[in-house]
Amino acid sequence: IRKNLVKKCIELFEGIAEDKDNFKKFYEQFAKNIKLGVHEDTTNRKKLADFLRYHSSQTGDDLTGFKDYVSRMKENQKSIYYITGENKEAVESSSFVERLRKRGYEVLYMTDPIDEYAVQQLKEWDGKTLVSVTKEGLELPEDEEEQKKYEEDKAKYENLCKAMKEILD
Repeated sequence: IRKNLVKKCIELFEGIAEDKDNFKKFYEQFAKNIKLGVHEDTTNRKKLADFLRYHSSQTGDDLTGFKDYVSRMKENQKSIYYITGENKEAVESSSFVERLRKRGYEVLYMTDPIDEYAVQQLKEWDGKTLVSVTKEGLELPEDEEEQKKYEEDKAKYENLCKAMKEILD
């Protein structure tokens, strides 16, 4: 019975999701429940993840889902970037977000306490890994222009680095 109820509910959610205004009202009321489902229900995790909506660095006050986010991704981008925090204003003004915004990447703002737990279980969506911008060692994909500039700077400062190394040794 449980399996059929969950299946029927997901079908109803899909029907509601087609109408953006209705889904917005629905999501305001049941967002925590959907996120809890993503955290706890391993069999329906991928289906429930399609219903998740977040604010992002490009959508302003509108909410966006993973599907829309992926459609706006840069060609060389292989990950979905997100940040967790207390509220939209706090994460929006974060230096982590600023770094990605300068390079033209979109960042999802996860401001619900349950988001951290849900995203730990989700790990990826449609082959794209979810990457926290606050984690140590975040590497952003570089295009040829940035790579070329890095090589030029490296060559430009090579002598300085050698001199400093000799002094320190």
